[in-house]
Amino acid sequence: MKACSLDTQVSCGWRGPPVALFWDQSLVWGIFCLETMDRLGIPYRLLRGDDISAGALAAHRVLLVPGGWAAHKLHALGREGSARIRCFVEEGGGYLGFCGGAGLALSSHPSIKLVPVERIPLCERLPSASGEVWIQGHPHHPAWKNIPAQIPVSVWWPSQFRLTASEGIRLLATYSGMGKDFRVADLPVSDLMRDRQDMEEWERAYGINLDPSRLLGQPAILEARLGRGSLVLSYPHLETPEDTWGNLLFRNLLLYLDRSCSETAIPKGVPERNVSSPGTPPTRQVLRHAEVALKTTQRLIHFGERHLLWNWRNPWLLNWRRGIRGLEYGTLAVSLAFLYRELEKVVVEEGETSPWIDWARETERCVLEFCDRARCLLLEEKLSAYSGKLPKLGKVNPRVDALRSDLFGGQMSHGGLFRKVFDSLDLLLFHTLLWTRPPQAAP
Repeated sequence: MKACSLDTQVSCGWRGPPVALFWDQSLVWGIFCLETMDRLGIPYRLLRGDDISAGALAAHRVLLVPGGWAAHKLHALGREGSARIRCFVEEGGGYLGFCGGAGLALSSHPSIKLVPVERIPLCERLPSASGEVWIQGHPHHPAWKNIPAQIPVSVWWPSQFRLTASEGIRLLATYSGMGKDFRVADLPVSDLMRDRQDMEEWERAYGINLDPSRLLGQPAILEARLGRGSLVLSYPHLETPEDTWGNLLFRNLLLYLDRSCSETAIPKGVPERNVSSPGTPPTRQVLRHAEVALKTTQRLIHFGERHLLWNWRNPWLLNWRRGIRGLEYGTLAVSLAFLYRELEKVVVEEGETSPWIDWARETERCVLEFCDRARCLLLEEKLSAYSGKLPKLGKVNPRVDALRSDLFGGQMSHGGLFRKVFDSLDLLLFHTLLWTRPPQAAP
């Protein structure tokens, strides 16, 4: 069955209030969600953790939580925001989470612990999977209406669900095969399969699980109940650009949640403004600071290309040498480019500069400092890779270890200076989007 383009299917029949899209710590994954929802014709409203803490979910029936590190999202919500989400679902709301947004709802730390499902430990799962996979759907579930039983979707370094015989858990899709451009770590699986490579030998060399069969038959999407509400948790990124079947399943899941929650969750109207939202648009001076940050980051990307550390796998994702934080560098470049395009739509020549100028200056300052020191780290990592192994985490040598600690912290979920870069960019991008994509009404 051939997928129709989204342009031919935008009449989605949405009748409910706008979807609440939890923005914090999403960046590129949040960008994909809102762009795909624009194409699907589904209205939404962007919220930060402080909006949720202030009670903004009362105006909505469905909450969408994009990908991104669950630990950072949990921090942005705080205790009050986490409690508000739990109450929202218990009282009849719907929750749709992708990847990190799915992990936020699980019972494994760090999370809000909304469903009795854990993550599979790192040593047991396939930790570095990316690209196209095939999933087998539950044909009798309303979300699979007019969608084939098996479809290609995308995963981007997912965790995995550990299901037990928990009451109220419904399996909506399992992994059934590998698709084009599917990779484990930096290895294209199709090349390894074609040449009948010994996966155990590769695993010994890489020191991690690489056999893609670990995914087959495992849960990809599940549904759970909490009180009067429902949650749908998906490790596949159904919002991925140009994933037509995934995007249509994304639409169907939102429609399903909205309709199933329509009798239990009663919205109370959309507030006119978000918490701490500026009442005036950004000025051209803000755009200039964003341009400096963008061009500095683009020079860093070109630097990495010259040193054969990465290349563009697609327009929004780098393909990088193992041991390097390529996802972070690429996300920074893509998010800054998006910010610049959005700012161009709304800047004015003159006007009130605060707090816009403070946010823009902080973003520029953090980006310039980060990129300058990142060049040193990348050269040291390149040298270390030729001298021996280059693990992404763990000890390498004193120079690399010190730079990594300062720039990224010691965890896979980024800390250090890069956390400050993302926090400042996240804030500036969110408030820009409130001007370019203000809260929408239902059609």
